[in-house]
Amino acid sequence: MISGRVLRRHAGGYLVHSDELNAIFQCPVRARLKKEGVAIFAGDLVDLDEVEPALSETERGTAVISARLPRKNLLTRPFIANLDQVFIVQAIHQPEWNSLLCDRYLVQLQLELEHFRSFICLNKCDLAEKDEMTALRNIYEPLGYKILFLSAKTGQGIEELKNRVTAKTSALIGPSGVGKSSIINLLIPELELKVDINEDLLVGRHTTTYSELYKVPLFEKNHPPHLQSGWIIDTPGFNIGELEYPEPADVAWQFPEIIELAPKCKFSNCQHLVEDGCKVLETLESEHSKIAESRYVSYCAIMADAQTAKNIKKETSSKVDAATKKIVGGHAKARVLPRLNERFRSSSKRKGRQDLTEFRKSGNDELEDDDQDLAESDEEEDSTED
Repeated sequence: MISGRVLRRHAGGYLVHSDELNAIFQCPVRARLKKEGVAIFAGDLVDLDEVEPALSETERGTAVISARLPRKNLLTRPFIANLDQVFIVQAIHQPEWNSLLCDRYLVQLQLELEHFRSFICLNKCDLAEKDEMTALRNIYEPLGYKILFLSAKTGQGIEELKNRVTAKTSALIGPSGVGKSSIINLLIPELELKVDINEDLLVGRHTTTYSELYKVPLFEKNHPPHLQSGWIIDTPGFNIGELEYPEPADVAWQFPEIIELAPKCKFSNCQHLVEDGCKVLETLESEHSKIAESRYVSYCAIMADAQTAKNIKKETSSKVDAATKKIVGGHAKARVLPRLNERFRSSSKRKGRQDLTEFRKSGNDELEDDDQDLAESDEEEDSTED
């Protein structure tokens, strides 16, 4: 049995790399897996059957995916399996730094990937002032988030990134135009990924349309024998609206600076927004607050969005189509039961009386004529007997 790693979806199937054969195969999925609803994404480890190696270097071999191996983890936006680390890529300028977007990414990653380290990768630092970079470092690094300052244009910081991605499976996520593909081109120049620049706005255009894994070479010439090549994943750009909204109760637990102060709040269920006796609000008002203003603004925005999404979900789930329900039990003990199809229902007594009344009204004249004929017949019989 040969195993491999899914690189990306392609032509109705998947491109799968086999380390054992050092080759890439075009693979459909066995019908049994489709019937069982087994989903396969970039980064998944799979077993291959019916392996046919390529006949030439310009062609790909073929195989069939017969099983998906157990996952270490799964990121759902975008869908990527078996990650070791994620780099949140944003630009300091062109496009401008967005603290809310960065914090939403962090919240999403922390909710989906437990015991997982995320890096904040700030590209285009050649356009930034030193005090701008220092300010961002002072906000995030005391919270445990490592910041990497890069410039895909000058190559600044690329050596540190090489050390971080060696022998690991890493993903670059972030909005369009921040330089994710340009960074990968610095790591693996032979890829020559397409990069497009909007000349009017001086920002990158959206060019990546799917997630794909690329093999990262071993950059050290005299690397240890046990060290293996890593993988790096380029992903399509996406924005805040495409991220899953967390539960409101979970939001505070994704902010380390709020977790530290929450036990000192007056109420155990404090949301740190307007409550009396909230230690977080008291700290914000002090001169030596450990909570950055931008982080608290992000917290409030994420909490508001989460609450709105929860209310919409609650209202939607509580709505029952009037055509499919009926309420029984009176006002005090009302309950909803499913309404049967018309052909399975028994007529109620009230409906039966209504139908009979309508029938009598519609046939009143005929009933009166029939009654008159019966009366005359009775009179004739009485006169005959006399």
